[in-house]
Amino acid sequence: MLAIFDASVFVRALVEREPRAEEWIDRAFGELEVSVPSLLFAEVANALAGYVRSGELSASAADARLEITLRLPHAITDVRELAPAALRVAVARGLSVYDACYVVLAEGQDAPLVTADRRLGAAVERAELL
Repeated sequence: MLAIFDASVFVRALVEREPRAEEWIDRAFGELEVSVPSLLFAEVANALAGYVRSGELSASAADARLEITLRLPHAITDVRELAPAALRVAVARGLSVYDACYVVLAEGQDAPLVTADRRLGAAVERAELL
């Protein structure tokens, strides 16, 4: 099975230790193929930086979690490929272009989008909400 993960899946699993998110990450190291837009890595790193600044995570712990994120996806689509369609989707559905990249990828690959973002999940036909 193929699934598209957004950044919230990694943050919820690797930092917040949310059980449903952890299950998805565990599945991704097994039978599940994961596809992401390349912007995911910057989004996860940005979230981790916030946890470090707030004192909730050490810099070395953030590095370790980012390393897991960098190892996991099986397929990475360059944002340059997604941007033209993402711009159209963002305007049509009232999303940020960043979020629209996930929508374009999910719809283009006919795969569910796994996310904790209810608004983003509502923007696609197939979503798995955490």
